[in-house]
Amino acid sequence: MKIDEKPILWLRSSNVREMLGISDSTLQTMRINKTLPAYKLGSTWFYREDEIFESLLAGRNFKIIEA
Repeated sequence: MKIDEKPILWLRSSNVREMLGISDSTLQTMRINKTLPAYKLGSTWFYREDEIFESLLAGRNFKIIEA
């Protein structure tokens, strides 16, 4: 890891549901549809915080206007 890089923050499903304000079934659908990248270790799903934000920005439906 480089000095200027932020460490990867791994989130569990409950953290992601709370952060996005969605239900367990919605998160499952997003995972199945590959809307959100997810990683499974044993029986637990994990999500990278940076990839969640990237996914949300990739799916935005507005144009950012620079000043």
